[in-house]
Amino acid sequence: MVATENRLLMEIATEISAREATLGFQEVKAKSRQADLPAAYEIASVFFSSGCNVVVAFDRFASDWSDHTDPVDYAAQVASFGAAMMAYTVRRGAFEAAVKDIKAIRAEVDIPLLLSDPIIDPYQIHEARVMGIDALQLPVWAMDQHRLESLVDRTESLGMTAIVSVRNHEEARRAVSSGARVVAIDVTGYTGSLTLPEAFSGICQFLPDNIARLVLGGCMTPKDLMKFAGFSADAVFVPHTGLDTAKSLVTAGMHPACPSRKQSME
Repeated sequence: MVATENRLLMEIATEISAREATLGFQEVKAKSRQADLPAAYEIASVFFSSGCNVVVAFDRFASDWSDHTDPVDYAAQVASFGAAMMAYTVRRGAFEAAVKDIKAIRAEVDIPLLLSDPIIDPYQIHEARVMGIDALQLPVWAMDQHRLESLVDRTESLGMTAIVSVRNHEEARRAVSSGARVVAIDVTGYTGSLTLPEAFSGICQFLPDNIARLVLGGCMTPKDLMKFAGFSADAVFVPHTGLDTAKSLVTAGMHPACPSRKQSME
């Protein structure tokens, strides 16, 4: 796992260096601070709005898509049935395709957008703001605490939301210390005796009530969503899936019977 993670970080760093050689850091930084850029969505408020929200992922290069040939149309349909946010999955070596798709979606569809790509460098943050992204994924495991706090601050200073992803109790503590307002709890690698919702809840114990909680992994059915919501999830992330599945999850999250932390916090 460590070797895989290190290889991923090296690949991301190499791609960033190549892009920076074309458009320098100071140039992209200036572009990201232009006054005419639209305001980003405030994602914590979106997640706290009601029920259990759904973040629907889009992956142009997934092999099992049946309805992904037009990313703009997909985003429009996801927005029409009430998904809280759409996550655009960035593949290595395909960043230019991501930029093109995201700009097209942003121009036509009014839905919050998460850049589903590990953020490890300030350059990526300024790029994302120029693209019209609302939220970024910052993995705790990929950096030391000083860098994490710096990237969270830079993201938030540009009006976007830093979604800090964690996998265990210690990383949750680091996320809180970084100033994160939204924490994504990744349960995809959990192998203990608890159910995934129980494992998720165990990590949530280290988060203050005012931090929004997003589940990464383990939620593919309305029944799964209801279980996670019952264990204090404000939102669930759904990997690439068909529109019918995504719609069924959104419907479940909006159902009056769906547990909601908003109700308990009022």
